[in-house]
Amino acid sequence: MTDVDHSNPSGRLEAAFRHIADTRMAGMALVNPALAVEAVGFRQLGQVWVGVLITPWSMSLICLPATDAEWEALPSGTKREVEFPSGTYEFLTAHEAVLGPYLTSSLFSPMFDFADMDQARAVAVAVLAEVFAPQAADIPATPAPSLSTKLERSASRRGFLGALLGQGSPS
Repeated sequence: MTDVDHSNPSGRLEAAFRHIADTRMAGMALVNPALAVEAVGFRQLGQVWVGVLITPWSMSLICLPATDAEWEALPSGTKREVEFPSGTYEFLTAHEAVLGPYLTSSLFSPMFDFADMDQARAVAVAVLAEVFAPQAADIPATPAPSLSTKLERSASRRGFLGALLGQGSPS
């Protein structure tokens, strides 16, 4: 097993993905030049560090080991489920030489719907708030919205982003 630093991974993650931005992603058409690499809201949940990674080409929910868990045995691209307070989410395993193994769940890609880092950061913070919110079964009962209210809500990522940014659902 590799020697892994189990402290908050934000700085290491940002450094690794800045290098990727400057090398592998340089000049790629899917890069939004208004955005930069930033790790948002990383916190420990059991044996993993969880947060959102913003890059000029994607936004992903990321899990990195907080202990000496045997993650190296997982080949890249393997599906894994991770339990959060709000429910279970599917991730793919990935590996970067300077980080070691990690789990990633894509939120947005490409990133052209984001005008600047403030918008991207606000969405990342909102995503983390939802991921760490308790499941509906853990929340005291409240009246359910009517069927017409449910149908009016957009379930798309674009609709979610528009609602967070106060732009309503795009047509």
